[in-house]
Amino acid sequence: MTVNDPQSFEDVKGRLDQIVEAVSDESIPLDDALKLYEEAVELGLIASSLLEENLAESNARYDEEGSDDPEDIEDAEEASQVQSDQPMNEDR
Repeated sequence: MTVNDPQSFEDVKGRLDQIVEAVSDESIPLDDALKLYEEAVELGLIASSLLEENLAESNARYDEEGSDDPEDIEDAEEASQVQSDQPMNEDR
């Protein structure tokens, strides 16, 4: 796999695992280790981009399904606060 073709987090993780195994070998030439390091950095950037894409898709789905009214969010937060402020009933 090259850096340009990971399509998922699993692809990225798989390649990073391979890189970790390769650089763990003490006999690896320094130039090869540096190339693998650069690839790992680029894979980190790809993973970050994949994360941002997934978050954007999740937010879009939430916006389609959820409420756009900020007052609904405030009402839910207030209801949650009221419930946590009430003492629990204790039988003595």
